[in-house]
This record gives sequence, C-alpha cells and structure tokens, in this order.
Amino acid sequence: MCIRDRLSRAQRLHNQHRHFIRGLVRFITYMAAFFLTAIAYWIAVNFGEPSLEQMLYHAQFGLGGLIDTDAAIINSFLAWCIALPFITALLLVLIEYSIALFLTHGSTHWLTRPARMANIHIVKVFYWFIGHRAPLYALVISGIYFSMQFSLTVFIKHHFGDDYFSAHYVPPTKVKVVPVKPQNLVLIYVESLEDSYKSPALFGKNLLSSLDGLSGNSFASYKTAPGSWWTIAGITATQCGVPLKSVSLYGGNDQGEKIKTFLPNAICLGDILHEAGYRNVYFGGDALAFAGKGMFFQDHHYDEVYGREELKGNLKDTEMNYWGLYDDDLFRLVKAKLIQLHAQQQPFNITLTTIDTHGPGGHYSKYCKARGVKDFEGIVECTSNQVTEFVNFMSKHGYLKDTKVIILGDHLAMENPVSSKLWTIKERHIYNRFISSTDISKNRENIVPFDLFPTILEFIGFKVEGGKLGLGYSAISKDVVLPPADEYENMNENLLNKSDQYLDLWSIKHTDKHLK
Repeated sequence: MCIRDRLSRAQRLHNQHRHFIRGLVRFITYMAAFFLTAIAYWIAVNFGEPSLEQMLYHAQFGLGGLIDTDAAIINSFLAWCIALPFITALLLVLIEYSIALFLTHGSTHWLTRPARMANIHIVKVFYWFIGHRAPLYALVISGIYFSMQFSLTVFIKHHFGDDYFSAHYVPPTKVKVVPVKPQNLVLIYVESLEDSYKSPALFGKNLLSSLDGLSGNSFASYKTAPGSWWTIAGITATQCGVPLKSVSLYGGNDQGEKIKTFLPNAICLGDILHEAGYRNVYFGGDALAFAGKGMFFQDHHYDEVYGREELKGNLKDTEMNYWGLYDDDLFRLVKAKLIQLHAQQQPFNITLTTIDTHGPGGHYSKYCKARGVKDFEGIVECTSNQVTEFVNFMSKHGYLKDTKVIILGDHLAMENPVSSKLWTIKERHIYNRFISSTDISKNRENIVPFDLFPTILEFIGFKVEGGKLGLGYSAISKDVVLPPADEYENMNENLLNKSDQYLDLWSIKHTDKHLK
C-alpha cells in the first residue's frame, strides 16, 4: 500500500511537471505572438511606419541610445509591448487550463468556473479543434502582421537586388571641390517639418507663413528617399550624399556589436568645410548618444558638438522636456555662439536640430505657452515663428551679408496628433528654404536629400566639379548633368540593396579621406 501510494504520488508529480512545462511553452508562445503584434502596432502609432532597416540601424547602437530617449516613450513601450502581452498571455493560459480541467475531470475547482459558465458544446469545440494549436495560430498570424508592417519581403529582396549604390555613388575623393567665394553657413534642421503644414484646406491657415515670408528660395518638390526617413538618416543623406541602413547583417559589424565610428570612409560636409578652414559647430536639444548623432558630428570634423548633457548646465531641470532642451532655449544658446563665432573672423558652420515638433505629441516651450499655444498645430506654427525670429535676428545684426541660412525639415512628419490630415495628401514634400542676400538660380524643382550635399556647398560659394557628389546632383549648378527621368523610381526600388562599396564606407580597416 505504501509503495502504491509512492508510485501514485510520483505519477501526480510527473503529470504536474508535464502540465507545467506545457503551460509554460504555451505562455511563451502566446507572449511572443502578442509581443510581435504589440510592438508593430506601437511603433506605427508612435513613429509612423518605419522600415526594418531603420529598426536594425537603431539596434546597432545598443540600449544606450534607447535610454537617452523620451521617458514617456519608454513608459509607453513597457506598458504596450511588455506588460500588455504578458497579462494577456497569462490570462489565456489560465482560461485554457480552466477549460481543460472542466472537460477532462469535471472538476469543481474555482478555475473551472469560466468553463462551467459557458456553453458546454462551444467549449468542447474550442478545446479540441482550436485550443491545442491556439498559440501556434496566434504566432503565425502575428508574424504575418509584423511582416506586413515592416515590409519584410522588401527587406529580403534587398539582399539579392542590383547594386544601385555602387553604380551611382561618386566618391568626393574623385571630385574637385574648390572654395571660390565661401561664406558662413547656418544649417537648421527642423524636426519633421513638411510643406503639408502650409495647407489652409487642412489647417485653416498656412502654419508656416512666417517662414515663407522670409526672403529666399525654395524647391517645390523636396521628396524623401530610402535611408533618409529619420533624423540622423536625414542629416547623413544631406551632408554625405548616402543613405543610412543596417550594416550588421551584411558585414562590417557583428550583429549586436555597437558601432564605434560613423561612416569613417565617407567624406561629408563637415570634412570638406574643415579642410577649407571652417569651424564646425553642432547644437541639438536631445542626447548625442541617441542613434549615433553625436558620433556622426564628432567623426566628421565638427569642432564643437553640443547635446542635452553638454547644454543642460545652462538651464534648470524643470526647463527641459523628456528629450532635452526646448527650442526657445536652444535658439538662445545658438544666438550666443553665433555672436561669438562671427566676431572671430573665421569662416564657420553652425548646424542645429530642433525637437519641439517631435511626435507623438510635441513639446510646449515657454515661448509657445506664452503665446497661447494649446495644440500640436500651434506648436508647428510656433516653431516656424521661432526659426523666423532667429533669421530676423541675424538680419538685424548684419550677419546675412556674409552668412547663408538653410532651413530644412529633417524628414517627413511621423505619427503625431495631425497625422490623419497629413496622410490625406497623395505626395508629401519636405520643407526647405535657402536664405541669401542674392537669389539662387535653380536648375530644377525636384530634389531628394542626397542632392543637398553638393547643393549646400555650391550655395555657400564652393565650386563642385561636375555638380555631383555622393548620390546627389547639385540643384543650382549650371554644369551638372541632371538625373534621369526614372532616377527617383529606380532609387526607391534598389538603393537599399546590398552593396560592398557602401559597406566599405563603414570599414575601420582602411581610411582614405583625402580630398582631391
């Protein structure tokens, strides 16, 4: 009798262990399925529809960059992508266990109450035909949803398509770039600023009217391009003439290894201006560690690089938002640096990036609150007015006589409170404004971010032989061969394909950055 009891007890323990393992496997499978669905939905809500390339690019910088982002975004991620999938998976496993107990043992245990309250026939059908494989079905469906959200098939195609980059890239080492009548440069990247905000039909008025009122020129069709869809990618595209994409799956960096140097073999705007004797300075309200932004400027001859940590000593913590400095404080500090640099009689380039119009909700600075701003549309208009005020400050002090200003959206707007209005526009364009004491002569109206690399240089008084650098065609050169009519479509189709020449730009094994 004692032996039988021991065997029975051992069998019960074995069954309990087996049921626990099965339950754990089902929980993990459910958790994985709901996590894929939740993260795809969460990213779409907060950042629009970024590509898988963009996600992998950010992953290369590890958790350090994520920690430096908006705390509200991190809390939202933990709630939607960790807590919600965990709770949902746990509840489903408990419900399934309740149904199993009820059907197999007719148990009166409290866990069987949900099953006893349901129709017995429906419960049986669910359990025997669906329940056994429910976690697998959920994982497959969520995998399909995730793949559709991030165009996984397109990402796979990029591994096997034609090498567009090598066929079109013109290394700056092979182009003669000469300063003819070089002037100072102030380059302003306004977060997510696009022409759509000028539509009275959508917003009741032109939210960017103050910017449009500045004397200067704009290109009517400044389109986005592959690998330039987020801030550091837009900066890299306009200053180096190349896209940003993940390199860890192709080579150059082991998967998971943090990038240690940013495009070391690419020659960019900062490199060329440095060789011409310019002092390059960068100001940004957010953390330099996020997405490798600080590394980019430091590795491409920016003499002074300021981000949230470097600038917050000028402020109280209560005067910063989750990302960092509000734009009004940023412009105040940039004005002080502008006065200092202009007095030194050395050519200079000040590059700055704003953040108040960053999604998903924007940030309300003291400047804007004092002017009654209470919604996101008001933030956009207020930011526009602050940039205008900064340019007017330059004009008042006579700086525009020897300094040129370029105002650019860093990319199209991502998810924000007015996204539903923006998405009604069939073809959206990035905002751009070139401010100079003399008008520029445009050779076309259609440009992409890569075109800004040679265009900026020629705008401030450099001569770019042939008018082409990197992937960009100068939009103001008289000598440049204009891009083919199908260039934009070809670029969208093939630019992100695997390219050994692109990977060479990231290689730390050799570095030859001497200009011709």
